[in-house]
Amino acid sequence: MGEPRITEIPWETIKGGQLESLVNELIQAMGGMDLDWRKGGSGDGAPDGGRDLEATFMHATPEGDVAQERWWIEVKGRSKSVEPNAVKSAVLNAAAHQEVDVLVVATNSVFTNPTRDWLREWSRTHKNPKVRLWDRATLDRLVRKHPVPSARVIPEIIQGKDRLDLLVAQFEEVGRTPLEADLSYFWEHQEWVTQSADISCLAYAEVVLGDLTHRPWGTLLSKSHPLELVVEALVGLPMANMRTRVLSDEKTSETAAHLLQCALPYAPSEDLASMINNPFEFLEGDNWKELAREVDPYVKHVIKPLWNAARGQLLDACSEDCARIAVSPATTLGIDPRGAHFWRRLNPSLPMPENKSLIIEYREKRCAVGLDLSERPCPLLEGEENEGKVVTSVEVDDVRRVIEFRKRNPTGQYFKFSGD
Repeated sequence: MGEPRITEIPWETIKGGQLESLVNELIQAMGGMDLDWRKGGSGDGAPDGGRDLEATFMHATPEGDVAQERWWIEVKGRSKSVEPNAVKSAVLNAAAHQEVDVLVVATNSVFTNPTRDWLREWSRTHKNPKVRLWDRATLDRLVRKHPVPSARVIPEIIQGKDRLDLLVAQFEEVGRTPLEADLSYFWEHQEWVTQSADISCLAYAEVVLGDLTHRPWGTLLSKSHPLELVVEALVGLPMANMRTRVLSDEKTSETAAHLLQCALPYAPSEDLASMINNPFEFLEGDNWKELAREVDPYVKHVIKPLWNAARGQLLDACSEDCARIAVSPATTLGIDPRGAHFWRRLNPSLPMPENKSLIIEYREKRCAVGLDLSERPCPLLEGEENEGKVVTSVEVDDVRRVIEFRKRNPTGQYFKFSGD
């Protein structure tokens, strides 16, 4: 991607920890090393009256040697100009430490002329530390010079596809989840959501923030890229979970289930079954080929649980309006907060309610979807593996038919065959 374009930066709202985080990113981008971010222990109102950040910069001398500078950085978030005493206090405190070469006082606001005059006079008689005042204009210039690290803290300063690419990279590399503002923005600009990794990132954030009812991200690419969604559900997202170690297993499972469900109606059953049983066979690269040959552990610990999550969600939803299957409580879509689960929120000494579900299949009842189940159980029930496979093409086709039927007929099916 080319250099992203920065929009107008809302400096009035960037204060506190966010401003410190932004300055921290800028210092790193400028080449600062050995950073020490003293979160909550310094700066405005801190008991030690000290710095918010420390960093070391290395630079070459005219003689060809390498010199080291120790920087202290104080961050002042203000709605008005920074008061002179705040700057004086920072300068005098840093001057008492001989190891400090440079003091930076950074603000989202401005410094008054009297403050600058005082600093000019002080610097005439004090060679160390060198004091630099970074006001709003200076920070604005630095942010535009280093847009990507800055946008890690303030994603909204980058718009369009650049912003989405940044969010996806942060999600896959460190597990940082997009915010509600990001989801709203990209739901309004769906033309930028073009990759399965985009869908995975946004859908996971949606699951974390609530549910997928209002913004079902998987539907954006299900028709055009169904197989890519399956690979993302079974490989891309689980790998991000294992790599970052900060994503939720439960939310990862729910997101992957959504991607699988969206993809199933739009690709041949044979291709889908092959991909579900061994997605690595469809990926290029020696590492993937090696995993394809030794896929059994991955199938056991990743693929089968994710397929069961997708199937279990469909079972919960379909059984709400089915004369053949009764499920109580839901197996996968979440615990009903009513009853014992709710009252334990008010009294933690109560025992945890049992997390068990009762599933009853009335074999004499017909399937509203039209599947012939006269001699076999509902395909949404967990079955036994067939020759070591997670799923067969016939089972995929059955599940696909359920999804296609329910997309057209979400309700009104119970009384079809309840009198049989």
